[in-house]
Amino acid sequence: MADRGSTRSGHVWPVLAGERAEQALQTRDQATAASLLKAMRDMSSGTGLVPEQAWENPGLAASPYGADPATASIGMRDGGPAGSASPLTWAQAQALRLILSLGSTRPVEQPDVVRRRYVDRGMPQAAPLTVTAPADGTAVAGTSVTVEGSTAPGARVDVAATPIDTGAPTRIVSVRAGSDGTFTAQAPVSFGEVVLTVTATASDGRTAHARRTVIGDIVGATTVLDVTDPDGDDDGPGTYAYPTAADFHDGAFDLRRFQVITDATTVYLRAELRDLSPTFGNQMGAQLLDVYVQDQAVAARSTEAAFPQRNYRIAEQDAWTQRVEVQGFAAPVWVTAGGAAQAGAAVRASGTTRTITVALPKSTFGTPGPGWRFAVVLTGQDGFSADQARGFAATPQPYQFGVCAAGGTDPLCAADPGTVPKAMDVIVPAGQSQADVLNPLSRPVAVPAVPVP
Repeated sequence: MADRGSTRSGHVWPVLAGERAEQALQTRDQATAASLLKAMRDMSSGTGLVPEQAWENPGLAASPYGADPATASIGMRDGGPAGSASPLTWAQAQALRLILSLGSTRPVEQPDVVRRRYVDRGMPQAAPLTVTAPADGTAVAGTSVTVEGSTAPGARVDVAATPIDTGAPTRIVSVRAGSDGTFTAQAPVSFGEVVLTVTATASDGRTAHARRTVIGDIVGATTVLDVTDPDGDDDGPGTYAYPTAADFHDGAFDLRRFQVITDATTVYLRAELRDLSPTFGNQMGAQLLDVYVQDQAVAARSTEAAFPQRNYRIAEQDAWTQRVEVQGFAAPVWVTAGGAAQAGAAVRASGTTRTITVALPKSTFGTPGPGWRFAVVLTGQDGFSADQARGFAATPQPYQFGVCAAGGTDPLCAADPGTVPKAMDVIVPAGQSQADVLNPLSRPVAVPAVPVP
């Protein structure tokens, strides 16, 4: 979730004391291992329940009932549980394993094959491996990328390409290094972040590995819908103002373009913004993007927004059959109008192209074509809000939008901030005005969709 500007940190993890204790057992230092087990017990609650984290700061008294939950304390003591998960399953297991291990000369769950390889024989020597291309973070325009480097002459080189954003299966290509040790391989690349794991296995059994990350774009696809939006209309009905905190960048809520793109297996929904600077530590930390989709072949439809607190509906003729919502601090939401959650959505935010791209399997989403309709709404994300959308005040606050800038005289400036539509920018069909569409004073706000021609 996006932080409201505060700086946060974690606390001591008892499970790590158990791991250090097992290392002490490796050197036959049972006294240290025993003292670390005692520390784990001291940090536990109840009848030996090992928490995820322990408090290492001065004690805090419990706050009275009704205190602000954002700053309230449940009562903390130095060295005691910090209010995290308790017991943390793997920490609890670590404590039990350590108790059993203290009666032995080594950790009880250490596989013999591991001990023989790394303790009895010593650490194996690695094979030489240098990857000269691609550079980490390279953007790839095609469906493959050239992987080059050098290793031991004649070594087998395997390149595993793992798509991170889409979750598609890993694909592996193998080549043999030449007599001079150089190698070249063509690794497959798909949309989004792809991790390339390069391993070399020499004839004497020595191994080595290296890793690179590349970013694939959409290639070999068809653009089904491509609409533009005016610059500078990121003010909702014409009066909205950005929060005043320095976290928010000019243009962060200004849509410039929306596209629907398809290839053989995937539908891509792509929104281009005027600015997509990282916010709250996330490339898409400020934005909340909703796309309401109507497939005319589907009967079950809805005009409801993602949450009633958004204070708008979708126009009756554009009632949606499926809805996609993306942000930087939660998994994509993809549901049908009937309430069925759909799986397989992947999101990629690019600061270079200032685009947010949602990849959806065509087998589930369907094949967009003439008659399909898309309503697009961009607003601010706030993980502390019940509807995940950033709220409004009469005038802009550090972490709230303003219905109007200070001193505004528009009739809308007198509106209840809790009733205005949470929509900084929308895509409207030709001939319609965003200011009119989002004005809550004249009629209930109904966001229209743009049709696929």
